[in-house]
Amino acid sequence: MTRIVMTTSAGHRGLLLLDRLHRRGIVLDAVLVLAGGLEPPPARPGESGLHRLARWPASAARSVRRRFRLYRRRRRWFEARCRRVIVTGYLNSRRLERDLRRLAPDYLVLGGGGVLRPHIIATAGSGVLNAHPALLPWVRGCGVVGYSLAAGVALGATVHLVDAGIDTGPVVARRLLPVPPGPCALADLEAAADEAAAELLVDVVEALVRRGERPAGTPHAERFPLHRLAAADVDRPAHEALAAAGRAAELFDRWSPSAIDAAWALPAGRPDRGSPGPGVEC
Repeated sequence: MTRIVMTTSAGHRGLLLLDRLHRRGIVLDAVLVLAGGLEPPPARPGESGLHRLARWPASAARSVRRRFRLYRRRRRWFEARCRRVIVTGYLNSRRLERDLRRLAPDYLVLGGGGVLRPHIIATAGSGVLNAHPALLPWVRGCGVVGYSLAAGVALGATVHLVDAGIDTGPVVARRLLPVPPGPCALADLEAAADEAAAELLVDVVEALVRRGERPAGTPHAERFPLHRLAAADVDRPAHEALAAAGRAAELFDRWSPSAIDAAWALPAGRPDRGSPGPGVEC
């Protein structure tokens, strides 16, 4: 039996993914909720040790509040969607690594939380699966819906196997996001892309659980730029203007002929194979 566990920070994308798995009748072996702990917080890039220690009290207090909210408000919700709920430490922490090694999963599914380091990736025997709300390898990083519009890449979703890079692992499946003609709000497009990413990952997990289809990824043939959160905030007004101008629908029409090509590796065995899937209402 294939053991599948999930890590999540209990944010929007993680809860959305768990809900979609539950609707398909898929019960994960365990969900590890990233709640932090009383130890010093993970160091930020370029951060001094003194500044990290100064953040420690506030970080520990947030961790305690997070655990309290989980036990009081969401624990039963999680328990209905998996066989075991484990409140663990920070992403990439020793506690998370210890909890994962005890579970010994075949596959680890990411439900948000950040970038995994190699020692966490290594705890999954067959690989780590992640859903990305844009088409890889063309649009990596943050703010990807807006950057897709700016780069002339159709909106969509990708499931990939995680490696040590950021959105650089082998592509398992891609799917276009249909968009009706006319203006759309960027926030609506982002919500639809998150939904499409969750559904695509559930398709992959369902194929694995019900039909034993192990995801085989295709390595990236080319490396594209990584988009950062700070830059995405600066560029957002321009991206909102592109969405309002109907750019998403134009790109869907341009890219849709290629979406049924075998290189897209859409999940097998579904009646809508080759169909772009649910779209956006603007």
